[in-house]
Amino acid sequence: MKTRQGQILLITVMLLATVMTIVLSISFKSVTETQVTKLEENSQKALSAAESAIDVALKENSANSAITSVTLGSGSLTSITEFSGNATVESLTSKTFTSPNIPKDGSYTFYLGNYDLTTKTIVGASTNQNITLCFESGSTNPAIEITLVKSSGVKKYVVDDPSSSRIDNASDASTIPCSNGYGFSTEIPGTDIGADSKFLLVRVLYSSTRLFFSRATDFPIQGRTISSQATSNTSTGVSKKVVLFQSYPQIPGEFFTTTF
Repeated sequence: MKTRQGQILLITVMLLATVMTIVLSISFKSVTETQVTKLEENSQKALSAAESAIDVALKENSANSAITSVTLGSGSLTSITEFSGNATVESLTSKTFTSPNIPKDGSYTFYLGNYDLTTKTIVGASTNQNITLCFESGSTNPAIEITLVKSSGVKKYVVDDPSSSRIDNASDASTIPCSNGYGFSTEIPGTDIGADSKFLLVRVLYSSTRLFFSRATDFPIQGRTISSQATSNTSTGVSKKVVLFQSYPQIPGEFFTTTF
């Protein structure tokens, strides 16, 4: 009888332990899922808050270039109270510039004079320095058509893969490796650029590529870099950061398209 009672007690303890394990597992899973859901919700809200700050910063900077930052919870962003942070607008200068990826038959406008956000015009003189323009190589090597727009007229260059004969009278791209792994490069002479150049419009042919510009001194500003961060004021501490580059207006390449 005592043996049976001991066995029953042991079985009861094991059943209780099993039940408690199941209950605790379900409870832990429920709590974890709730926390994950809360984190995902706060993450989405933080991203929306950061993006809202970017929109406001761009609008206010366009209306008044002296405004270079906005803060969550103040001004036009007073409705956002669950998050802290700000968005900052910077206009950066550099001796180099990398464009986004440009699709086949797409183009990119690169300014050689200073673009005025208020008057929407290009002001100031360009600098008669050589500019090195690099582009990528790949399974289908791209070619580029460069249109140099000046006050006194327009000058064109076409640069192609030296191993191909796709474009008559095109200049051969240099295969000397360019910075950051670009396979081809060409140089635009400073004597061609002079002091009255406004912009370069570079059209990409045959294959997509990024463009890398460089010269001895800083280029004119090409656009605005906006950095925005929003951090949750709750215990989750979720934080999202968004960095955006907004180029100055891109001129349609169709205005300068050449058919080969």
